[in-house]
Amino acid sequence: MATSGSKTTLLQCLSLLACMVCMHPLVAAELFADRTFPSSVGMQMKTDTCDNKTINSIADLGTKWVRRGFYFDKVNPAKGTYVFDDYDRIMNEAEKRGMKVLGTLFGNNKIWEDDKKGGIQTAEGRKGFALFAAALAKQYKGRSIVWEVWNEPNIRTFWRKDKTAKHNSPEFAKEYTDLVIEVVKAMKKEDPDVFVMAGSASCFWQPTFNWTEECFKNGIGQCGIRAWSVHPYGLKTPEEFSAGYATMRSIMKKYKADHLLLLNSERGFTTKKNYEGWSGGDEKMAKEYQAWHVVRQFMMDQLNHIPLTIWYEWGAKDFGLGLPNKKNPSWYAYETMIDQLAGYTFQKRIDLGAALDFALLFEAKGQRKLVMWTAPPAKQTPNKFVAHEVKLPFKMKAAADIYGKSISVKGLGDSIQISAAPIYVSLK
Repeated sequence: MATSGSKTTLLQCLSLLACMVCMHPLVAAELFADRTFPSSVGMQMKTDTCDNKTINSIADLGTKWVRRGFYFDKVNPAKGTYVFDDYDRIMNEAEKRGMKVLGTLFGNNKIWEDDKKGGIQTAEGRKGFALFAAALAKQYKGRSIVWEVWNEPNIRTFWRKDKTAKHNSPEFAKEYTDLVIEVVKAMKKEDPDVFVMAGSASCFWQPTFNWTEECFKNGIGQCGIRAWSVHPYGLKTPEEFSAGYATMRSIMKKYKADHLLLLNSERGFTTKKNYEGWSGGDEKMAKEYQAWHVVRQFMMDQLNHIPLTIWYEWGAKDFGLGLPNKKNPSWYAYETMIDQLAGYTFQKRIDLGAALDFALLFEAKGQRKLVMWTAPPAKQTPNKFVAHEVKLPFKMKAAADIYGKSISVKGLGDSIQISAAPIYVSLK
């Protein structure tokens, strides 16, 4: 526990500083410098799964980022008091395993604003939230962490819940932008190199794009943030992400904010029928669909040059990969994806002559590999694909299915069958 009144000797300060420089060489500018796979692969963690054992299980799969909420009232239980113990543990364990942290600054705190509406609307609330954010910036200065202001502030679920509140309203955009501006200013005062991003915008549909434009109209792109984050729900397949990313980038460009990175800080596909993130189709195939989608989500983000993708999530039974003692097919698909592509860098999409056929070329030290699949048409359920044979402009050396099982390529020459389940093809 640390408070604003805690005392530390000069010798202790110097020792701590030296230790931090030694242990944490990353600065904000370097957090996204590495574009080899799986440097962009991240996992959402919740309170009920955020122990050291889980962090290590996530790291064992090759994951390079974890997303975790940093809660306003938990860190700041009383004015002038800031408690970091649990978050210190998370940071230390993640960094020990070579992972970076996406910390989402989130939640209400009645010691600063007690209107029971949710979100932050008052000057006093913004002041308290900015002090909380600044305390975290100071505590983790020089560490491998990116800060995200709030979670899905465009919707009532996480922002204002009073009867007059409306999803994606101009009022929500103004309130959120006012908060971000004050938070960034406070955090940069403690750490000029701090990496802060905004957005965390829920769903790729027109109301969300309207809310996003309102935020940029209000100056959010020029306040010192370094990235804009999105949660591309509301779509049945990962291939539909591309149009949403293009729309977001067009808004950023319109308001002279196209210098910002665009990140996917949360998306998952559930196995629960008619739940958010449900893609439809045969419910008996839901876990298999999820396995297809976990790979295709990361691949579509590679195609769209998204430097961070957070899978939602680790532990929930409907969205999760499955805990170590109860693994879903998506666990094995995720594990295989990282095993197949570790050390490779995405180069380009190979044209197979059809919009729904994908072949993404990766390279590593002279080795070349394709990730291949075909997709259903936009807005269609996962089973509406057509498996078929495609011809490649390359000769194949080896191939493996979504779970790493070898596929025979003997005698096929340059042709292979693709379906909605991605395959990995090594090239001569």
